[in-house]
Amino acid sequence: MLSIGEAETEAFLLPPLRADLRLSRGAPDEDGSPMWTLFDPLRHQYFHLHLQGLRLIRQWRAGVSAETMAEEVSRKGVEVDAEEVIGMARFMLANHLTMARGPADTERLQSQYERSKTRWWQWLLHRYLFFRIPLVHPDDFLVRTLPWVRPLVGRFTRLLLLIIGLAGFWLALRQWEHFAGTFLQFLSWEGAFWYALALITVKAAHELGHAYVAKHYGCRVPSMGVAFLVLFPMLYTDATDTWRLSNDRHRLRVSMAGVMTELAVALIATCIWGLLPDGPVRQAAFFLATTSWVTSLLVNLSPFMRFDGYHALSDFWGIRNLQPRAFALARWRMREALFGFGEPPPESFAPRRRRLLVIYAVSTWIYRFFLFLGIALLVYHFAFKALGIFLFAVEIGWFIVRPITQEIAAMLGHEWHFNRKVLRTLLLTIVLLVALFVPWRGTVGLPAVLEAVEHVSIHPPEAARIMSVEVVEGDSVRQGATLFTLEQPELELEARKAEGRIDVVRARLARRAGSAEDLASEGVLRTQLAESRTRLAGLGERRQALQIVSPIDGTVVQRADLRAGQWVAKEEKLADVVSQDGARVYAYVREQNLARIEKGATARFIPDDGSHASVDLRVVSIEDVGTERLPYPVLASTYGGPLPVTEARDDRGLRLDEGVYRVVLEPADPARAPEWQLVGHASVEGPAESIAGRFARHAASVLIRESGF
Repeated sequence: MLSIGEAETEAFLLPPLRADLRLSRGAPDEDGSPMWTLFDPLRHQYFHLHLQGLRLIRQWRAGVSAETMAEEVSRKGVEVDAEEVIGMARFMLANHLTMARGPADTERLQSQYERSKTRWWQWLLHRYLFFRIPLVHPDDFLVRTLPWVRPLVGRFTRLLLLIIGLAGFWLALRQWEHFAGTFLQFLSWEGAFWYALALITVKAAHELGHAYVAKHYGCRVPSMGVAFLVLFPMLYTDATDTWRLSNDRHRLRVSMAGVMTELAVALIATCIWGLLPDGPVRQAAFFLATTSWVTSLLVNLSPFMRFDGYHALSDFWGIRNLQPRAFALARWRMREALFGFGEPPPESFAPRRRRLLVIYAVSTWIYRFFLFLGIALLVYHFAFKALGIFLFAVEIGWFIVRPITQEIAAMLGHEWHFNRKVLRTLLLTIVLLVALFVPWRGTVGLPAVLEAVEHVSIHPPEAARIMSVEVVEGDSVRQGATLFTLEQPELELEARKAEGRIDVVRARLARRAGSAEDLASEGVLRTQLAESRTRLAGLGERRQALQIVSPIDGTVVQRADLRAGQWVAKEEKLADVVSQDGARVYAYVREQNLARIEKGATARFIPDDGSHASVDLRVVSIEDVGTERLPYPVLASTYGGPLPVTEARDDRGLRLDEGVYRVVLEPADPARAPEWQLVGHASVEGPAESIAGRFARHAASVLIRESGF
């Protein structure tokens, strides 16, 4: 028998079908037309057939020609041509549903095997991205235990769960602060271990929920085990047999059984947590509750990955193979919008259903883009540098770049006709390429702080009590002008004691001629007198220091709310005095932009507050060594600023997480400092650079830094 590729339509002979194939009634299609399922028990796969396919299968006779087969079926009232028969045969051969009896079949199978062979790196890549490990064959166990499980999903149980759930919500809301605090308390390595244990428990119950409901509807569950998606483990249940269910609602119940099981666990655990006192049992209930809520709502119910939410949505809409069909429709819609090929849609849907599928497909693409990007970053950070960079590239290339290049190749393979849509797309592409690759941006934006050249923070020399406040916010003061008058009662007491000791010693020295003891101690008394006078002088200096004066000419800013009689600590700031005779800007440039900043370049400082005018600047100096500490918290990421820092603050500031260099700029014209400190950004003129060039330079710098070159 000749292969399909070599046979002529009129001479093609039908191959024999395998005797172990099983044909059964399936759920109707979304348009209500009847469908059947063809089951391959060797590979545990199901194939859906429309009425036309069913008639061909029932009339199938091995060894007859396609022309003869088409004539026989047509004589029974169904118009079929030889091309449709050959298409059906091509489908059966491609999916190995026929018997191999001759050399031609052996050659065909050998050819298929050679084409399916992959290189070792392709095999490893596929296994790394996704693979399964069956652990148990639970079908017999499910059959034996199903009678014990059925009462757990009865009407009474559902009502009881509803009552327990409402009680749990009420108890959790009453103790919500404690509940949220407990969640944060266990964000540690020990908490991660218990969360992992709870996750395994909940997911095991989740998969058993799928398995029991599938078995309830008479489906076979051949295996349960662990699947690895990008080395991330997750339990799975092989519920392929549910494809033969003719009722979409039954399949929907199987799809939602895992989520419903997790929600039942979450409701019971939340209620137990609210009732029990603190202890190990309450902690276990907390882990089960939080794990169940998070995995059910955030993971399993997502319709964008092929988890329970996706299968439930597919069954709810009544659309089998939802994602491939939605993706095909979205690709067709995109091609028509961009290039107007004039091709018919891959499937015929009502306009509303078509728009819904296109929106779903685009939403899935966006969701998967950020998901796979996040997975790539996790893989990069959890592996050592060289392997992390390689796996990051694999993730981006396989899940993001590969689908895009495949779509571009598919569009290039179409027959092109110049029309308005092609012209519009061409113009938009040119504009985009110009925006990406033409060097049009010549400025570098740097986070910056404008400061007065001279500024002083006023602090008390020691803990003291305020006697008087001589200035208010905005006062102009001269150097030496009194700002605050403080007193220290203990200091006054110590001064009086020192004066008393001086008087006693001087009296003893004056009468030493009449006292043999004082005459013998004259040297000691004079030493005590000198020490007391020195101490009194020191106390006088401390008392003088409590008369706080301005060390510079300037303006009083940021004066604290002070009043007479108030005590202030030594480290407490009373006010700032700012000299407005000059200003300076300190900006910070990341390593990848350092080469674009040159000494003498012009710049402009733009304050963030919007109430001060911008200032023209010039670059005075660029530090050659990266800055380790950031003295300005307002620029730190922990306080909403643009520079990433680590919370390790000391006298020198916050520790920076990446290479950052300080740039000093001065006003082009002498200018008065508007304030002590203004936060903004400095726009420095530099060589023009394109967006693509900036991205490439940034990527290269990250690659070099992280690879340790």
